[in-house]
Amino acid sequence: MNLHIAPLNGLIFGIGCVVGYLVFRRTAANAQPLPGDLPAAIAAAASTIVVLAFLFGLGDGKASKPEETRPAPTPTVQDTTVVEQSPRP
Repeated sequence: MNLHIAPLNGLIFGIGCVVGYLVFRRTAANAQPLPGDLPAAIAAAASTIVVLAFLFGLGDGKASKPEETRPAPTPTVQDTTVVEQSPRP
């Protein structure tokens, strides 16, 4: 397991939670009778997590295996020259 990716995943999740909380609090300040817009806060948090994970190229924390590369076969050329033979007597 790649150890430097796991803390970055947690950091991205934390940033998404903070963004969601800020959106929820901001909408609560604008709408007095309602406590806040929970769907907008969840959407903002989810989109923040997706965008940051995309930008940093993160996945589930598992190290991906590089594809096995095989060298390309080299074509061989056979000697196909025609040797002239003298006519037999």
